[in-house]
Amino acid sequence: MLQIKIAAYQSVDPTQDQMGRTWVGYTPGMSEEDAWEAGRGCWVMKASRAIDEDEVQIVNSEGTILAVATMRGLIKHGNRLEIIGDLLKGDERVGSVASHVSKSQNPISYV
Repeated sequence: MLQIKIAAYQSVDPTQDQMGRTWVGYTPGMSEEDAWEAGRGCWVMKASRAIDEDEVQIVNSEGTILAVATMRGLIKHGNRLEIIGDLLKGDERVGSVASHVSKSQNPISYV
């Protein structure tokens, strides 16, 4: 599983964000859809390693699972990758604490 740890909410310039978003990050009470959009891109990661994963888990800095999705592919944006997948809305893991959360500052981990 590819796990992405998202930081606190922040506004971004949509002309500078590869996905055209106006915000990224975590905010309490956000929906699974918003967590997926905030967490699925764009990241520096090894494509060969990421593409081997079947699922993506978006977590906050405390390790709470915000969204789970299946991975279908990657889109390259320069040296960064956007994850393409299908949100597993209502997955029973959402809201629980992940069994493993990397203590590394790198937001990407493979668990």
